[in-house]
Amino acid sequence: MHLISENHILLFLLQILVLLGCARTLSILCESINVPSIAGEILAGIILGPTILGRLSPSFQSWLFPHDQTQSIMLETVAWLGVFFLLLSSGFHVNAKQSLKGGRVAMLIGIVGVLFPIFVGLPLFYMMDSIYWGEKATAITFVLFLSVAGSITAISVVARVLEDLKINDTPQANLALSACAINDLFGWFLFSIVMSLTTTHILSPIKLIGSTAIIIGFVIFSILFGGTILSWALQLVKRTKLAQPAATQTLLISVGLLCGAITQYLGIHAILGFFIAGMVIGSSEEVTHTQTGSISETLHAIFVPLFFASLGLHIDFLLGIEFWPTLIFTSIAILGKFAGAWLGAKMGKLSSQTSIFMGLVFIPGGAMEIVVASLAFELQLIGQTIFVAIVFAALISSILAGPLIGMQVRKIELFNVH
Repeated sequence: MHLISENHILLFLLQILVLLGCARTLSILCESINVPSIAGEILAGIILGPTILGRLSPSFQSWLFPHDQTQSIMLETVAWLGVFFLLLSSGFHVNAKQSLKGGRVAMLIGIVGVLFPIFVGLPLFYMMDSIYWGEKATAITFVLFLSVAGSITAISVVARVLEDLKINDTPQANLALSACAINDLFGWFLFSIVMSLTTTHILSPIKLIGSTAIIIGFVIFSILFGGTILSWALQLVKRTKLAQPAATQTLLISVGLLCGAITQYLGIHAILGFFIAGMVIGSSEEVTHTQTGSISETLHAIFVPLFFASLGLHIDFLLGIEFWPTLIFTSIAILGKFAGAWLGAKMGKLSSQTSIFMGLVFIPGGAMEIVVASLAFELQLIGQTIFVAIVFAALISSILAGPLIGMQVRKIELFNVH
């Protein structure tokens, strides 16, 4: 028996057409006024969801995006591909070996930049009322998640800002990207542990240590041997008669699918596998920037906008937003990360102005904070109010990052920016 009917397929195509068209149009408009494209993609979902269209024409909104289970699963599957491929392309910016070779200063900035907002956030988030918890949350998992979510930096936003300012080849920019790479790797590692606690409902120290050891082992193996294995595979593909660059691109996407399947099988969420796969691809000398750029452009033109646009289809942002939870999380996510990276830079004996620059670089949460919020909401770890608070913090931090970093760059003579 076929569960998918002709009507399901027709409506699915209409949903993709409307979502993708609105998301891409609004993202281009946002970029034209120097607002990150992700804001336009999320705005598309808000317009088409219960927040706006549901109020203006509830019957049309429920017809276009019905609560039918089969229809919802079809769209959610595509949205999940957007999540996975977003993590894959984000990993392209992370050269783990090079980042670890960045030395003590990069390690200090990256690790302190994660730990400081976590320790600041723990007591504040612990005092939040349980009405903000998701149905499957506990005091431990709720507080740990929010603390970790407020510590993750969007390296893709940072790389874009540094490139736009034409300082991406300076020593300070390279140090900043290395520190952000360490932040991302460490932050996603901690988030995977929280996810493991939530999905298994097991808090025993022995099983937690075992899960942590598996994550560490897979990450270390990928960093040490992933690039070598990928280079060998790429050389094999290039010796075949398969058309290029299509064959190479298929292999790179397959690496993401394989790593995602491995981490999911190990009891760790597939998103970590896709991020690690992107990191391995980005670190490989056999893979050119043109190849990763081509894949990234395709993914960000189709799958990623659909994911962000779909976020607004099930949430009423007008009912979900509350002042104090939003203010608390936004403050931790911006000021906490700034202070952590600044402190790490000062511990590394960088100058005051350069330390401020490093702090500002860590501000944007961007797509990464929204991804972790989406996963937590899906797992019923957080409620709608906290989800909206994280989305707001991610957007406002990404919007502020460019102008603030640009102002600081102009104060530092070492960048030689005019």
